[in-house]
Amino acid sequence: MKTLKLIIFTLLIFTATFAKAQSSKDYDKTIDRLIPKAKKNKLNEKQLNSLTVSYHEANEIDHKTIMKLKESGQPEIWIEIFYRLTEIDARQDKINVLSEEIKSAMNFKHLDLENEINNSKEKAELFIYAKTKHLLKDINENNLKEAHWLVNQLCKINPQSSNIEELKLKLAIMPSERILFRVATSTELFLPDNFAQLVLNFDDNNIYGVPFDIVPNENINYDLMILIMIGEKKISPEHIETIVFEEKKDDLVAKVTDKRISKSAFILGQIEFIDVKNERLLIKTPFDIGSTFVQHNAKIDGDMAACSEQTLQLSNIELVDFPSDEALLKDCARKLNQVIKNIF
Repeated sequence: MKTLKLIIFTLLIFTATFAKAQSSKDYDKTIDRLIPKAKKNKLNEKQLNSLTVSYHEANEIDHKTIMKLKESGQPEIWIEIFYRLTEIDARQDKINVLSEEIKSAMNFKHLDLENEINNSKEKAELFIYAKTKHLLKDINENNLKEAHWLVNQLCKINPQSSNIEELKLKLAIMPSERILFRVATSTELFLPDNFAQLVLNFDDNNIYGVPFDIVPNENINYDLMILIMIGEKKISPEHIETIVFEEKKDDLVAKVTDKRISKSAFILGQIEFIDVKNERLLIKTPFDIGSTFVQHNAKIDGDMAACSEQTLQLSNIELVDFPSDEALLKDCARKLNQVIKNIF
């Protein structure tokens, strides 16, 4: 084993000059080709040498690139740094599963990169968000192309980023000149007559500075349509739950009839952002809006002094009738309207 280590170390020195002319991805191809055999401990001496050189040289290239990027001090460096760090981390994960003998021969040392990766991710996100907003202040073909590229990078770097939805919406809306807002639903759903009016009840008439109409104007060529698609409605049965029990205090006793009634309605669908000129769906956002009516009261038979404060409060609530299906659906429409307002 000592002889093998010496051979590998010597090979690393003699191949260093040649290695610098290659990219880390070239070495990664060699690593990926040799890993299956390495897992089975079927590497010959030449293959082990190749795996060792490829691994260390790929890491060195990525490390030197990261150092040069940091020396530049530019804010856009963090996207590339994040990718380089994750490549180093993924590369060492491939080696880490190999036998201890092979790892020892390769002089493998595990690097804890979690903090560095998280730091670069955070800085890359901040740069992408700020840069995209800056590009959208001047809408032109080049700026839009760069903004789209940046948002795509953000989706790769952190798919759970809270900024993705906002940036995608701005990219869809801000290049537009005029927007048409519509509600579409199947007649079989039998929604209230003023359902669409409640959904589209807005105080403003623009989104991110772009004007919109909720009633189409025949003299306007709309380039973006925001379509509220209502695909399904659900209405629960009227539910009554009754529990009878006794409450006691000293020698006093009361019989309590606890009653809870409930009924719910839900509307499901999606908000579609459609490029009208190119007949292309840009964004599709699902929604599930519910309205639930719940009422709780108690009826007391016996000495009220035996009852708890909570029971006494419930006894003062007067039960009302269940709301109609239409009332619950209208409440869903108002809630959907608020969701749309919150988005924009």
